[in-house]
Amino acid sequence: MRVLVLTKPFGALSPKELAAQLAEAGADGADLLVRDGQTVTPSTPSRLAETARDLDGNGLGLGLVSTDLTSADREAERVIGHCAEAGVALLRVGFYRYDAAADYASDLDRARRDLAGLADLAARNGVRLVLALHHGTLHPSAAHAARLLAGRDDVLVHPDPGNQAKEGSEDWRLTLDTLGGLGRIGCVGVKNAVWEPGETRGSWNCRWQPLADGGVVPWPTILPGLAVLGYTGPLSLHVHYPAENPLAAVRRDLGYLRGLLPAPGSTPPAR
Repeated sequence: MRVLVLTKPFGALSPKELAAQLAEAGADGADLLVRDGQTVTPSTPSRLAETARDLDGNGLGLGLVSTDLTSADREAERVIGHCAEAGVALLRVGFYRYDAAADYASDLDRARRDLAGLADLAARNGVRLVLALHHGTLHPSAAHAARLLAGRDDVLVHPDPGNQAKEGSEDWRLTLDTLGGLGRIGCVGVKNAVWEPGETRGSWNCRWQPLADGGVVPWPTILPGLAVLGYTGPLSLHVHYPAENPLAAVRRDLGYLRGLLPAPGSTPPAR
């Protein structure tokens, strides 16, 4: 399993500086977030090629580009076109938000149409889309994602047990089974969270936690379990908690993550 690092905590570093920081942290590659305030923004997608070159120069790969794209508009055409030119194979789409005050059926139909247009645009450019399981959306779990993706096999799924912890939890094996197995998985997001008492009596809040400090997601079970099943796709490490030194935080969590993976060349035990 290649370990990518979501570039969000590094902010607007230059492509050269970003590549150097990721290499120093010990990553295998980047999950490049395209968003305002980042190395590559929606208005500067031409920097994708430069970033890919600088990553390659540091022995890293551009394994995934994460975006906020939800429909095939002009911004999507530009970003996906530059992904294709930079040799990016996987692109994470944005979030189709759930609104309890809106009509669920109408929102689901609209999301399906928008995603279909985006998937067609990506296919024409040789790029594969990935849909993340994310709290606050129409796709927070495997079952909800499967409903959104019904009839489509051209979009992969990005399980993220940390995100899923925001709305409860789901057995990671059930996630895979519901989606149809490892063949539907494009990437697995890795982070952790903790639930703690809120300010008002009886309330609870979920906040992000350093991966190396543990949390509600049982990564010591999940990561070896994925290896036993034969998962060889990318992992994407997310550092969403506040960190004065992003490089140190990423290096620490990355070291912990690697300690949970089978040693190179070892044979995982039979399932």
